[in-house]
Amino acid sequence: MALFAIFGTQEASSSFRHYLKEMTDEINSKSNDYILNVDEDEWKEYFVNKYDFTPLTLFPEQATVKFKGKRKIKKEQFGRVYESESYRFELSVPYTGYYFLFMLIPSTRRIHHPMVNVPSSDSGILTAEFEMYDQNEKQFEYDKKHLLDGIMANVPNINNDLQRFKADVSSTFDTVYKRKKEKVLSENSFFEKINIDIDKKTDKIFKVPIAKKKKIPEPIVDKKSTKKFTETPAMDDAFYADIIEVIYTFFKSVEKKPSTYKSKDEEGLRDYVLPTLETRYDNTSVTGETFNKGGKTDILIRYKDGTNLFVAECKYWKGEAVLHETINQLFDRYLTWRDSKVAIIFFVKNKEFSKVLATIKEIIPKHEYFVRENGSNGESSFSYIFHFPTDKEKFIYAEIMAFHFPE
Repeated sequence: MALFAIFGTQEASSSFRHYLKEMTDEINSKSNDYILNVDEDEWKEYFVNKYDFTPLTLFPEQATVKFKGKRKIKKEQFGRVYESESYRFELSVPYTGYYFLFMLIPSTRRIHHPMVNVPSSDSGILTAEFEMYDQNEKQFEYDKKHLLDGIMANVPNINNDLQRFKADVSSTFDTVYKRKKEKVLSENSFFEKINIDIDKKTDKIFKVPIAKKKKIPEPIVDKKSTKKFTETPAMDDAFYADIIEVIYTFFKSVEKKPSTYKSKDEEGLRDYVLPTLETRYDNTSVTGETFNKGGKTDILIRYKDGTNLFVAECKYWKGEAVLHETINQLFDRYLTWRDSKVAIIFFVKNKEFSKVLATIKEIIPKHEYFVRENGSNGESSFSYIFHFPTDKEKFIYAEIMAFHFPE
C-alpha cells in the first residue's frame, strides 16, 4: 500500500495509449501464417478481455473515521511562536474496481487530489487522513465531508475515460488487424506475380491465447462427491477458497472499526460484504435474504443458469445451543442435495473470544452430520466436511467462521 495523490499521478490518456500500443505491437509481431489463419473474432475477444479493467465503485455510505492520535505543532501569532496540539483522523472508504485507476488523471477532472492509501487489489479499503487544530465538531464534519468529496469527485470522470478506452480497444484492433492482414495478402500476391513459391499449407494450429482473468473462472463439475447423479455445475476448490478468503479478510478488517459494526444486526453486517462478492465473480449473481428450499439464506451465490454454488448464514454468537441450531437450520431447511459448499459466519460480542473459538472446535465434531475436520483458513476460520442430512454419501464442505465485535 503506497501513499499518492488520488487521480493525480499520471495522465489517463497516456496510460491508455500505452495499452493500445502494447496491443498494436502484439498484433504486428505475429507471423504471416498466424495473421492469415487465426480466428479474427476470437483474437479480438482475447484483447477485449485482456484490457477489461473493472470500473471503480466506492461506497461513501459505508465510510468510517477513526482517531489516529495527537501531535505537537508550532504556531505563530502576533510574532509569538507557541506550541499546540493537532488531532489526526483516518477516513476509510470501501471500494471495488481496478486499483490502478485511482492513480490516473482523467481527461475531465476536478482539481482536488487528496493523498490516499489504496491496496493493490480489485477490492478493499481506501484510506486518507485529515488533521484538526481545535475541538470543533462543525469543523470536523466539514473536513470529513471535504475529504470525502475530494475522493469521490473524479470517480465518474475516470470511469468515463475507461469506457472510451474499452471502445478504443475494439476499434483499434479492427484497424490494426485489417492493415496487417492487407499487408500480408499484398506481399503474398507480389511473390506470386514474380513466381516465388509460397507455402500455402501449414500443419500448425493457430490458437488465440487466453487472457488472464482477474476473476475466478466458471465453475466446474464437482469431482469430490462420491455420488454422481448429474453433471450440475458446482463450485471448484479455487472458487470456494477465494470466497472464504474474501469474507475472512473483509470481516477481519471490519473488526478494527467499531463504528462500523456497532448497532448493526446480522443483516446489516452481511450487507457490507455483498458488494465485494457481487463484483468479483463472472457468470454469477450474489444475493442476500434469498429463498432457497425452506427458508431465506443470508448469502447465496448462483451460477448464471440458476444453480446454487455457495450458501452462507450469518449469526450473532449466543452460545453452544445456537451453534447447533444454526447448523440444523442451514442443513435441514436451506440446503438441497445439490448444494455442496457452505459457510456459517458468527459475529461474537463476548470479550473472551478465545473461549468461543475453543467451544466451536469442541462442539462441531459432536454434531450428527459431522464427517471430519478439513484444516483451517485462519485463526478463526475452520474447515469441515459434513454429510447431507438424508444421504451420508453426499458430502458438504462447510466453513465455520467467527469474528470479534465486542460491545
